[in-house]
Amino acid sequence: MPTFRPLCAVLALLPLTAAAVTPSDDALVREYLDPVTAMTLRLVSEPFVYAREVPELAVNARDYLTVGPVELNNMGSRRYYLALVAWSTIDRGRIGAPTPALPERVEMSLAGKDRELQSETHTPRELGSGLPVYAPPVDRLGESWLGVKPADLRAFSASPPESIDVVVDGMRLRYTLWRKEPKPLQAFVESIPETLTPTHRRRR
Repeated sequence: MPTFRPLCAVLALLPLTAAAVTPSDDALVREYLDPVTAMTLRLVSEPFVYAREVPELAVNARDYLTVGPVELNNMGSRRYYLALVAWSTIDRGRIGAPTPALPERVEMSLAGKDRELQSETHTPRELGSGLPVYAPPVDRLGESWLGVKPADLRAFSASPPESIDVVVDGMRLRYTLWRKEPKPLQAFVESIPETLTPTHRRRR
């Protein structure tokens, strides 16, 4: 029989993020110095969650995407990303199902316009994040980091997309909004500096 995690327990743990955060767990925006890369990261305390049903695996089975912004600050040089962390309510290993491929690109509506965002990496260490961000309540399936501009994050905050289309191995999968906490994202975008040091180079 497929193994499910109790949904109430899953949802209760959703706000968890990276291990090293600011002292106040009640803060809407969290900031920490990554001990692996010495990069300063900023996250929201509660990211958005999108979900899609996977009835081919089991009744009431769902795959989830935790979606949250990340600011990477290297001595004042800032870059912005949407981190997509994939997880599921069903243990694929127990039923012999393969782990799904990670998103290659994501399509969503921002500020009334259809946007296509490419996944820059599935290994955020390349960008400067040595610690996992937005830890899901169960084992993560993987993550994708999408490069964005502050204007993209402001548009997302002003009108969160009701659904996002994920393209994986040429297939389009639609995830719908499952849970949102708008205040942390609003606080995040309000604190973005008006003038940024231009850089989008990867950390090597």
